[in-house]
Amino acid sequence: MPLPLRLTNSRFKAESLRASSFAPYLVLSLWVGIVLLLRSPLQSLMPHDEGWYAQQARWIVETGDWVTQAWWGAPVHDRMMGIQWLIAASYKLFGVSEWAARLPGAIASWGAVMLTYAIGRRCLSPQIALWGAAILAATPIWMQASRLAIQDVPLTALELLGIWALLQAETKPQRRNWGFLAGSTVGLGFMLKSIMVIPVVMALGPYLVLEHRRHRHLLNPALYLGLLVGLVPAIAWLALSVQRYGTLPLERTFGLLANLAQEDFHNVGPLYYFWNIPLNAFPWPLLAVPGVWLGWQSPYPRKALWLGYPLVLFTLLALFKTRTWYYPLQLLPFVALLAALTLTNLGALYRSRQRPRLVAGLTILLAVIGAVLIVAGGVALLQPQRFPVVGLWRYGLVAIAAGLGWLVPLAVYWRYSRQRAETAALWQGGWLLGPWGAIALLYATGLWGNYNPDVKLALATPPLREIVANHPIHAIFKTVSPAEEDMVLLTFYTPQPGRATDNWQTLAPGSYAWVAAVDLGELPAATVQLGQVRDWVLVQLP
Repeated sequence: MPLPLRLTNSRFKAESLRASSFAPYLVLSLWVGIVLLLRSPLQSLMPHDEGWYAQQARWIVETGDWVTQAWWGAPVHDRMMGIQWLIAASYKLFGVSEWAARLPGAIASWGAVMLTYAIGRRCLSPQIALWGAAILAATPIWMQASRLAIQDVPLTALELLGIWALLQAETKPQRRNWGFLAGSTVGLGFMLKSIMVIPVVMALGPYLVLEHRRHRHLLNPALYLGLLVGLVPAIAWLALSVQRYGTLPLERTFGLLANLAQEDFHNVGPLYYFWNIPLNAFPWPLLAVPGVWLGWQSPYPRKALWLGYPLVLFTLLALFKTRTWYYPLQLLPFVALLAALTLTNLGALYRSRQRPRLVAGLTILLAVIGAVLIVAGGVALLQPQRFPVVGLWRYGLVAIAAGLGWLVPLAVYWRYSRQRAETAALWQGGWLLGPWGAIALLYATGLWGNYNPDVKLALATPPLREIVANHPIHAIFKTVSPAEEDMVLLTFYTPQPGRATDNWQTLAPGSYAWVAAVDLGELPAATVQLGQVRDWVLVQLP
């Protein structure tokens, strides 16, 4: 028996009128804003790719060179320059810090939540759209990525902006203006992540082609003009880079992408996304699967967009040889909408008392998971000696927060058994409170945001603190790459990076330098070792 799905015309119109206010956007801004603003006082970056982009942006600000994509003075040019420009602009406004490096991603995440609501309202219903946007803000991997200095959340926000503009172009009188905006997002997305925007355009194919008779987007000249204008920053940057460095930028940028398409560098196998997405975005992909079936049977229009787009994009990403945890971030707004479709129908069953065993079973299942998490968190807090894990109390608090949230549906189910119609929204909201509470505690405890505290602390502690604060610190790279993960962090947290060399004799006597521990034997015996951070030693040359 299918779940009840159809809405009457009068109800649909009433919901559409209610959705015309700014109230949903204010509610969603508060919902996502709280977790985006929560942070531990202690912050430190991941090495790749976050530390890489953060440091490149720092060099942009320090040198004033917005063309060169450098690492320790050498041109790298192994990817596009969009995220470095965004972080550098943030540095210009707020100074160099982890917070400023992560600000563009946080703003993009907020925008993506708002756009998810706007797209869902046009394609589905205001009620489903509101739940879908709220679910996106309660999706663990999405919210973790939202506070990282990486490309993928800004890229997703740009893609959603383009899709929203296409929907606006269907009905708005200024059709060409909206088409121009939609086209420009493709070009700007190219500046962020180069040819990785191509799968997105391909995933829009079913909507653009199969529904062309209705929307006529492909005949809108402004769409193509916007595409060309959006490509201007990328073309200009590549042209200036080629003028300065020859064909090196083209060879490295597009050569790397060709290698990524042909080889699985992470060796995760073809089924990676089938378990990685459900695990990282739990529990919403599990609700999204029945959402696909419900959506296919639903009366909502534009199925080629809100249903076809994520299915095609998932297929293309799965076929791409290199698979990572961050590529599927582009799918998560639509996973959230499909999960909201299921959750809304479950709420209708709860309200109408249909399928009582299903509703009761799911309520009890959530409560059981919540109880297990609370017990596990309590053990972690009260008997930490049982588990040799550093900072175990933090994980305990996260588990308790998630567990308490998932007890809410059961409490509502029992307490208000005779008031189902009035409490359906509260029962549905309990599904979101577990993940949302866990995300809030992950931020507040520093489990998210403070990824490498030892490196930052070592450079802020005597005797290294005074040395790195008052002297340029060079780097000697003999057998270890300048892009090695620990060196990425040391570079960002070194206040005055000097210059890189593979020959210590090119540095002035008395200079300070980072050198890999395995390369210490290459230095003269009179070299003074001042301190070690992981596998790197700060030395003073004789």
